[in-house]
Amino acid sequence: MISLLASRPVMVLTPSRMVAVNAGSLAKLKVCKPAFKTRSFADQVCDKGNSTVIHFRESRTPHPLKVKPFEQGAEEEEKFDFHGRTQNHIWSEEEVQERLDNLWQHKPVTITDKIMHGLMWTMYRVFNKITGYTPVNTPVKSVEWRLIVLESVAGVPGFMAAMVRHFRSLRRLQRDHGWIHTLLEEAENERMHLMVCLSTFKAGAVTRFMVLAAQVCLTPFLLAVYIVHPKAVHRFVGYLEETACVTYANIIKQVQTPGTPLNAAWATMPAPAMAKTYWKLSPDAKWVDALKCMFADESNHRDVNHTFATMKTDDPNPFAAKLSKDAALAWRMDSMGGKANLGCAATLGSKESPL
Repeated sequence: MISLLASRPVMVLTPSRMVAVNAGSLAKLKVCKPAFKTRSFADQVCDKGNSTVIHFRESRTPHPLKVKPFEQGAEEEEKFDFHGRTQNHIWSEEEVQERLDNLWQHKPVTITDKIMHGLMWTMYRVFNKITGYTPVNTPVKSVEWRLIVLESVAGVPGFMAAMVRHFRSLRRLQRDHGWIHTLLEEAENERMHLMVCLSTFKAGAVTRFMVLAAQVCLTPFLLAVYIVHPKAVHRFVGYLEETACVTYANIIKQVQTPGTPLNAAWATMPAPAMAKTYWKLSPDAKWVDALKCMFADESNHRDVNHTFATMKTDDPNPFAAKLSKDAALAWRMDSMGGKANLGCAATLGSKESPL
């Protein structure tokens, strides 16, 4: 049996070809450790240059999806925030001004309304004390960390409510009637507000601590209340958005008022690239234009949540069609190269906007 094996040829694979050797010659072959265990893919090149095995991520050949490390510049990483997201509303100057002229606030009627209204406005006044916020000559630093904390908190309720409704739909084997997508759009919109703010100014240690403390305290409370009484949470969020509208309207007014600290710091500050992409602002849009868009978004969330607070949990969502219209408008603007008509006068006549 042994002599039979010794006489039969054995196929051996070499880097360049497959050859046949007998068992006696095979014993004389030098056994080496696999190269890939000690060398990277890029280094897997034979001494004589016969092999050119390189992993596709380490090659310099461009990838159509730009997934290779050398293609991941800062601009490409920023674009990932816009892939697959729900489409936000693109605001016109007329829409923003109309909302600035009408800071509507809901008057509490039921006991639940009064409790949530009192709780929210108490938190608002305490927040003003902590951040040093005043409606006149507000320090720039106070506004910076106030906006970061505000947007990090405002992004919690929508996602939490969508999660509860999602699990409820699965648990009860029932439809959601279109609420989840509107709630997720709200949460994502608030998160994008936060990302835009962080691209303009940085969060310090105190700000980060306040963000963490707010999430730890607020999330379990809102979750517990939403499971028991969803309308109360939507009313609470409506009042939260009212305070956000008051804050943004005041900031915008101060930025546009000569002689104020905010005017000196932000009047000529350009809008960050992320804001221009998200709200389709003109190339020379200012930071105050981004603030106007954030204000308009908050006013929309105010109206949506106050409406949800008056509805039953199985009522059809009256805002479901709005998401489709927003997506259609954004697509039309992209295809036409249009921009929102927010910005300086020099920009307004540069391109026709389909708004």
